[in-house]
Amino acid sequence: MNEPATNVVAFRPRTASPVQAHPKSLLERIYTAGSLSLPADDVATKTAAVMLQALGFLVIEEVLADGTLRRLARGQARKAMDRPWRLSKPAYSGEIGVPDGQGSLQRPV
Repeated sequence: MNEPATNVVAFRPRTASPVQAHPKSLLERIYTAGSLSLPADDVATKTAAVMLQALGFLVIEEVLADGTLRRLARGQARKAMDRPWRLSKPAYSGEIGVPDGQGSLQRPV
């Protein structure tokens, strides 16, 4: 007698992903330092950055092969996920990437 073939799906625990930062802590890090570099493979942080850029809280710049920066508009960021990025504080007054920390993280001379 032939038994019917059964489909068995093995449920495995998911591999531990790298620690994902909450968007609020991402904003705190960027606003304190002025800017933050992201590697090309950090998809979770880039996804959070795209949402924060849509709200106007961040400026996203793509790092090109020659090291120059190209500012990404709101619709372009999703297409540039394969390149490194630099996230910067927007220029509310003055210049892009000026930190809010007032140098509090620097050692006194």
